[in-house]
Amino acid sequence: MAPMLYVLIFLSAMLAFEAFYFLVQGRRLQSQATTRSRLSRLATKLQDPTREDSILRDKKSSGFNVDAALDGLGVGGYLRMRLYRAGLALTPGRFILMSLGLSLGGWVLGRLFATDPLLMNAPILLGIAPWIHTGRLQVKRTLEFEKQFPDALELLIRALRAGHSLSVGLQMVGDELPEPIGGEFSQVAEEIQHGNSVLSALANLAYRIQTPDLTFFVTAVSIQHETGSNLAELLQNLASVIRERFKIHGKVRALTAMGRGSANLLAVWPFVMVGALYVTNRSYVAPLWETEAGHTMAIIAAIMIAFGYYVCRKMATIRV
Repeated sequence: MAPMLYVLIFLSAMLAFEAFYFLVQGRRLQSQATTRSRLSRLATKLQDPTREDSILRDKKSSGFNVDAALDGLGVGGYLRMRLYRAGLALTPGRFILMSLGLSLGGWVLGRLFATDPLLMNAPILLGIAPWIHTGRLQVKRTLEFEKQFPDALELLIRALRAGHSLSVGLQMVGDELPEPIGGEFSQVAEEIQHGNSVLSALANLAYRIQTPDLTFFVTAVSIQHETGSNLAELLQNLASVIRERFKIHGKVRALTAMGRGSANLLAVWPFVMVGALYVTNRSYVAPLWETEAGHTMAIIAAIMIAFGYYVCRKMATIRV
């Protein structure tokens, strides 16, 4: 049994180190040209599969691998989109192996250094760390895109008023602005150069980066394409509306900061108290997981905490 344990320790340490390296180092290198090209290649595989005019279809790999297995289970596309929106040039298979490696590493560490059953099994939850990290990166990247979007519209408006075509203006945005909006618009210009229509390329962009402002932009371009109106004027009005919305959004977040903080505190505080009692007076909280009545109370408490957190966050959320 001892040699097998050593093998598990080695595998878990290797996978955990790889997970940490790619999640952190991949984020640091996001602004470099290498990562931009990797994300660009991934973007060609993330076009809306329901569109018949999508270009560069994803090639089916031969033989068995983790990515093919995930695609067969129907979760490969979701993971690929999640990683792309987080700005990480990783494959779904590598991401799943990272999560499993962290869970395995936590399980091994719990068996080696803990004697209590709860502490032995709790480190398995390390496997959800990559999911939480990618979720935070996804939100951060989307917010950064929304902040850069008015500047991209201003640059596109100046290009149109200077006499350039829309495709040239999109390429200028991709060349001049940093990530993430620069890489996304470069991908749009590249799709147009490969023969895709402007509306189809913009629709693919809206499919990859799902923000309301981008949907309004695609709608404005579609209206101009059908009616022949002044696109520069339409985009100028859209940029003004987006900037004003950001101002109002900042004021609303400042006014609702106390409500969000209260929701977070009320959701975390019960777990902090249970953890403190577990460390100081274990016998006091042991009935929660040792008795059937304790299991029932713990489930009811968890449901009430989740419901209260949802209500508090809903009250503090105002859409602008």
